[in-house]
Order: sequence, then C-alpha cells, then structure tokens
Amino acid sequence: MSAKDDHEPRWNIVNKIFNKIDKTIDTAFADNKCSFLEIEITMLMVKEKLSQQKHEMYSLYLKHKDEEKVEEKSKEDKEEDNDTVKDIYK
Repeated sequence: MSAKDDHEPRWNIVNKIFNKIDKTIDTAFADNKCSFLEIEITMLMVKEKLSQQKHEMYSLYLKHKDEEKVEEKSKEDKEEDNDTVKDIYK
C-alpha cells in the first residue's frame, strides 16, 4: 500500500458492510415491524460502540508512544553515564 493509499478507505469493504446493515434494517422493518425510532436508537448504539473502539485505539497508540519515549530516554541516560565514566579516566 503506497503512502497515497494509506488514508483512502477500502471502498469494497465499506460497501459490503453498508449492504449488510441495509439488508438487516430492511428485515427489521419487514419482519419485526420496527419503528424508525427503534432503528435510530440502534444506530445510535452502534455509533457509540464505534466511538468507544476509536477511543481504545487512541489510548493504546498513546500508551505505545509513551513507552517508546521512556525507552529512548533510558538509552540516552545510559549513553550519558557511559560517557561520564570514560571521562573520569582521561
């Protein structure tokens, strides 16, 4: 995947998911005699779940970034310590 394609949605997957959701909604209207309000509440619940998943992903990303910073800092500290010890014997 090139850098240009990195931020572009995979439309074939988006369309598959949309078609499945659309079919489920059609079935809910026909078989279960659902109201628009019930469908709207369901969609709101799905949107909330997606928001939670996005929040978890961001949290994991930030945690990973923080761990990388700590590792880099500890490496820098070790290098400084080694330089100090070498300078003592000059």
